[in-house]
Amino acid sequence: MRLRHAVLCTLVAPAAAALTLALTARPAHACGGCFSPPETITTVDSHRMVIALSPDKSILWDQIRYTGDPEDFVWVLPVPSPDAVVAVADDLFFAELEAQTAPQVIPPPLPPLDCPPPPDDWGDGAGGAIGAQDAGAASPDAGVDVYREEVVGPYQTVVIGSEDPDALVAWLNEHGYSVPGETTPTIRHYTDLGSLFVVLRLAPDQGITAMQPVRVEYPGYMATFPLKMVTVGAYGSLQMTLWVIAEQRYRALNYAGGTIDPADLVWDFATGSSNYLEVFRQSNLALGSRAWITQYAQPLATLFFTTEEVAAAQALIPYPFITRLQADMLVDHLNADLQLGPDLDAGSLNRTLQAEQWVNDVRTCPDWDGDGQPDTWDDYRERTVADGLFGCGCNASPGAAGGAGLLLIAAVLLAFRPRRRR
Repeated sequence: MRLRHAVLCTLVAPAAAALTLALTARPAHACGGCFSPPETITTVDSHRMVIALSPDKSILWDQIRYTGDPEDFVWVLPVPSPDAVVAVADDLFFAELEAQTAPQVIPPPLPPLDCPPPPDDWGDGAGGAIGAQDAGAASPDAGVDVYREEVVGPYQTVVIGSEDPDALVAWLNEHGYSVPGETTPTIRHYTDLGSLFVVLRLAPDQGITAMQPVRVEYPGYMATFPLKMVTVGAYGSLQMTLWVIAEQRYRALNYAGGTIDPADLVWDFATGSSNYLEVFRQSNLALGSRAWITQYAQPLATLFFTTEEVAAAQALIPYPFITRLQADMLVDHLNADLQLGPDLDAGSLNRTLQAEQWVNDVRTCPDWDGDGQPDTWDDYRERTVADGLFGCGCNASPGAAGGAGLLLIAAVLLAFRPRRRR
């Protein structure tokens, strides 16, 4: 399931340009900024597993999802030794891994819009954009104004504002609203404009319940993953996410592998989402529908954990590296246990991918004159003429604008042409 973020659009108003001579080239005013939070690609129905490999010991974590009668549930795992130790694991381990390694797609930068400037008196009195906001009764909290908190359907919502974007992000994270730190510059842009923020998240007990995961430790290096056992009782297509913690980046040796090319990603500004899942499917299909796609590869120390589960993996390897692999295969294609080994590409792989294409640019210019339509340079010209000023700018093509300039020059020459005496 993709977690989609709605596109938050704010119109940026530049200061009014100084009036120039009629024949001076019209300045270009950039406006219309779209803030699309990154789209996190996560599959909640995926079978999630973690394996830590060292010469002396291997550890497997398995997050079990089951929808049948609990009395019918059976979980079987082949182990290489009778010395295997089974324990209940912390479910938070998988949640923190997913939150920090799931692919994120960010939109590409858009060229600026060519919008006319606002009227000279814009922002004065109650008509200004900031004055139109409902201040309410704010409660300060470490430099943050919390205007309203409530539950709306399945969501917990908050209306929040601050002049300090760092304080705002910190407050959201402290109160369970996960906001990545890399979004702070974008948030700062809107706090500088005096914007407030509406933020929402799923309320407790609204998510999908997962069974308690298990941890199995056994002596020796076991790089052959009992994949066929995973297919027992399964049918159709099986989604699997596997994190490998080892001395370097790892890959599947007896299955195809690959990565996602950002050049294939298209961002839709209307929905705030990308075609990542479709690109994943096409990449898998091109690899014979038997592929483990590498989505993330970084030193384990770059991740942050609150659970103690990670300590068991860190104790095995002096400088552990973690690789995230994902597969979506038909059960019939899972006909061999997965053999893991060092990847020929030992480089790091970031989770963040910037789409290189886009569709549905939803930005519009501000409606300064209040007619319900985005302002154009024709609107600006009419406004300035009505104010007794000389109009400037239009929506004509460069060629048409050049023709208008020539007509004006011709009019001036005719006006001052000496009259021939009779």
